[in-house]
Amino acid sequence: MENNEIIGLVPWPVAAATAVWFGVMAYKSGKNFVLWAIGGAVLGLVLTTLVMGLGQATFIPYHTGEIAIFRIKLAAVAVIIVVCAGWLFTGSLHRRLSSAWKKKAAAPEAGARPPAATPKP
Repeated sequence: MENNEIIGLVPWPVAAATAVWFGVMAYKSGKNFVLWAIGGAVLGLVLTTLVMGLGQATFIPYHTGEIAIFRIKLAAVAVIIVVCAGWLFTGSLHRRLSSAWKKKAAAPEAGARPPAATPKP
């Protein structure tokens, strides 16, 4: 019989990475990073578990060699879904970060001189 341990192991690193991603984005935009990190961990854990569980339930292998390749593909699909959903859920943080970056880029440097005024006739 095959071993299903990898199905139980994949969601946890994905949840940890999502928590770090959400926490860092919230910290940079001045939001409560602890709550965002917890939300990211829950999002990553739930979505990855659902994708891995549903994929495993629908898969009927013909050869035992197909199992490992299928699980790798399933883990990749789960990560892609978590990244897409995470990008959507952190939309409010993206706007704050992009506006902060635009302000920083638009501010003149300390050593820069203003352009010379042209005399009016």
